[in-house]
Amino acid sequence: MRKRVILTRSKEDIEKDRKVFENLGFEVAPLPLIETVPLDFEIPEFTPDYVVFQSAKAVRFFLKRWKIPKETKVVAVGEKTKEVLEDLGIRVDLVPDEWSAEGIVRSMPEGEGKTVLIPRSKKGREEAIEGLKRKGYRVFTVEVYDTKIVNHSPERVREVLKGGGFLVFASPSAVKGLFANLQREEILKLLKGLVVVAIGKTTKRSLEKEGIDPSIVPKKPLMEEIGKEIERFWQENCKIRFGHEAEDDKGKSKDRRYRDTHG
Repeated sequence: MRKRVILTRSKEDIEKDRKVFENLGFEVAPLPLIETVPLDFEIPEFTPDYVVFQSAKAVRFFLKRWKIPKETKVVAVGEKTKEVLEDLGIRVDLVPDEWSAEGIVRSMPEGEGKTVLIPRSKKGREEAIEGLKRKGYRVFTVEVYDTKIVNHSPERVREVLKGGGFLVFASPSAVKGLFANLQREEILKLLKGLVVVAIGKTTKRSLEKEGIDPSIVPKKPLMEEIGKEIERFWQENCKIRFGHEAEDDKGKSKDRRYRDTHG
C-alpha cells in the first residue's frame, strides 16, 4: 500500500490541506468532489440574541455583508471556525466541547424564547435547528452558500481510487459526490483497496448509510487530527499488513484498535 492520501474537498480546500499530509511524507492525490458557490441572501433586519456559525465558510460568506451587533452572542462550532472569527476581530462567546451540531445544542442554555440566527449552506443539516427549537429558541436561518457536486470522467475517478492509500471524506456532500460519479457496485469494489477516513460523526453516519464503515474517525474534526491518525495507522498497521516491514511472529498487526476495510 502506498503512503498516499486522496482528498475529496473543494479544490481550494485541498490546496490548503495538502501541506498537512505532505509534511508527514504522504503523497497527496486530489479528487475534488464538491465545490462551494456563494448565494445572494437577504440581510437580517433584526438583532438576534445569538448567531451560530457551523463552518468557516458560513463566516466568510455571511460577514461580507452583515455586521454582528454588539448585543449578539457569537457561537462557533469548533476551533477552526473560532479562529476565522477572531481573525476578523470578532469575540467568540461559546465553543462547545464536542465540535458538532449536537454539541452546540447541549452547550447552549435554555432558550426561553430567545432568537438564534444560523447562516448556513443551502444543503445544511437540521440537527442544530431542531435541537435549539426543542430548547425553546426561535431559530432563523440564512442560506449563504451552496455545495455542489463536481463531476469527473469515470476513468479519472477509477484512476485515482485504484492508486490505493487513504480516502478522506470531510463532509456528507463529498460522500454524495463520489456516488454521483460512479456506480455503487464499482465504488464498493474499489474501496476494498483503500482505508476510508471520515472527519467526524456526521460524515461517518453518511458513509454508514451507504454500507461503508470508515476505519478512522478522529476525536476532533480537523485535518490536522486526520493527519495524526493516518500516520499512526500507517506506522502501526500498513507497513506490517502490506509487507513494508517484517511481520511479527504471528503475522498480525500489533494494534487492533482500527478495523480493516478489507473485511
